[in-house]
Formats: sequence, structure tokens, C-alpha cells
Amino acid sequence: MLEKKQFRAIFLFEFKLGRKATEAARNINTAFGQNTTSERTVQWWFARFRSGNESLQDEEHGSRPSELDDDQLKTLIEADSSKTTREVAEELHVDQSIVVRHLKQIGKVKKLDKWIPHELNETKKNRRFDVSSGLLLRNKNDPFLNRIVTCDEKWILYDNRRCLAQWLDQDEAPKHFPKRNMHVKKVMVTVWWSMEGLIHHNFLDPGETITAQKYCQQIDEMHQKLRQKQPALVNRKGPILLHDNARPHVSLITRQKLHELGYETLDHPPYSPDLSPTDYHFFKHLDNFLRERCFRNQGDAETAFNEFVDSRTTDFYARGINKLSSRWQSCIDANGAYFD
Repeated sequence: MLEKKQFRAIFLFEFKLGRKATEAARNINTAFGQNTTSERTVQWWFARFRSGNESLQDEEHGSRPSELDDDQLKTLIEADSSKTTREVAEELHVDQSIVVRHLKQIGKVKKLDKWIPHELNETKKNRRFDVSSGLLLRNKNDPFLNRIVTCDEKWILYDNRRCLAQWLDQDEAPKHFPKRNMHVKKVMVTVWWSMEGLIHHNFLDPGETITAQKYCQQIDEMHQKLRQKQPALVNRKGPILLHDNARPHVSLITRQKLHELGYETLDHPPYSPDLSPTDYHFFKHLDNFLRERCFRNQGDAETAFNEFVDSRTTDFYARGINKLSSRWQSCIDANGAYFD
């Protein structure tokens, strides 16, 4: 790729041939690749050449414009919000610090892209809206959050280190971390909990996956512990199970098992971890607890999980379940879209 000064010489060549900026930009992009230059950049240099200044050097810092038009800046940024301030400064021929200052003045801030669990179509958004509306209304008329038992599965990685930005001296090399293997070592844990605390958890054997039969076995184990820890919930009020729509959770034998034990199943829209307390609360805090930790084997991972559980108070579990009301409301306010 040519240097800036060489491209400016080509701008001058095109100008001397009497070509328009649009034509010159097209010629250059055809010869050197799309987006090599922009029509706006060529226009700026052509205007400079017409003024009699045919120098190809950058102007002195002090001669660059000290201000810019906020409307022009806003239009440019909203047309492509991923532009860097350096790119904007180049395009508008102002100092980068001026761009930064004016972006703050017009209320623009730089935010990282955010991953979402799933691309929701209108049908899925409507489903989330309807379920959240119904559950919020039900809880207002007949509070039931203290009856909820919720659960989910999670992979715990043996290596929980993250690549982080590092503040270093200019000549100091950053630390190196080996790239993770595609088949990283990990172990799956299933947790069952309520406002009162953790009811049951289970680590799967290496290579084992959750099947409907395995899930029903865990339901039986959890139910026996729940009868001991919260007999009033099991014998009088009746537990309400909140789990997602994974295949083992909604299989026929699972539904038969829950009916046999007298469990109501709470309606839960697909692709909605933001409405699942285990995802947005329990596993979120577990991830933070395990961050930067490495385990040699499954025993180490299980020990770390137990340390996490021992560090939680009853209030931790109550907060997670009680957030459901505000999350249903947030989903309604977002018309069914993701709100986190």
C-alpha cells in the first residue's frame, strides 16, 4: 500500500488532468481497492489545490480548524457509529481532540457491542411480552415468588483465565497466554434453588450429558431434599418449577414426573436467559467467583463450586428470585426485546 504522500501526489495528478473529485476517487479506488480513499477526502485536497496551495505536506497543527459543525459531526457518526475518533478527525480535517470534545458535547459516548442470546423475531418478542405480562399480573394478585424452585445446567471450565488489556511501559511486551484448545476441559453442574437457598446440585461424570432420564433422576433427588428443607412448600403450598425449554426439561417423561410429584411448571418463553434467575443471578455471580482460576481436575472444580455456595447468604438467593418482578416489567417496557 502506498504512503499518504504518494496518494496525495495522485490527487494532484488527477486535479491537474481536470477531473472531478468524484471521478478521481472512483479511479483511485478501482486501482488500489475499495475504500482506499473517500470522495470527501479528494474534495478537500482539490479545494486546497484550487486555492494555489499544492504542497503535499500536512498543515501545521495550529492551522487546522479549531472547531467543527456539531450537526455535520452527528450526521457522520450516526451514519457509521463504529468510526474511531481518529477516522472522523481525518475525514473532517480537524484535530482528534476536537472531535472527542464535540462528541461529548452532543451526548455521544463510546460503548462496546453487546452479544445477545438469540436474534428475536416479532413472534418471539410477542411471546416474551405476553408471558411477562401474565406472570407480573399473577404475582400482583397472588404473590408466588416464594414458591418458585428454579434450576439450570452449566459448564464449568478448568481454565477460567481471560485475555485482558494491560497497562504497560511503551517498550514492555504484554504477557502471553496460550490459546484455548477447541476441546477445553470442563465439567457440567446442575443446580436447584429457591428463595431459601440451594436445594440440590449435581456434577455429571466426564462425557455424561443431561438426558430426560437423568433429569428425572435429579428431580427425584431434589424433591427429597426439598421435603426435608421446606416441608410446608411441598405439603401445603405446592412448588412451582421454573426451568427453560431444553429438550430434557420438556420431554414427556419429565412432564409425567412433575405431575406425579405435584409440581406446577411456570411458563417460560424460549431464548430468555434474562428471565431465568439461575442465568442472570446465580451463574453470573459464579462466573465472577471463578474468574482467573484454573483447576487441575474435576475435584478442584467441585471444591471451588462448594466454596462459592458457602460464601453466599440466604439474602443472595432471595434477591435473585425477587428480581423476577422487575425483569418481567423490563421485558414489557422493551416490548419483548432483550433489555440487558
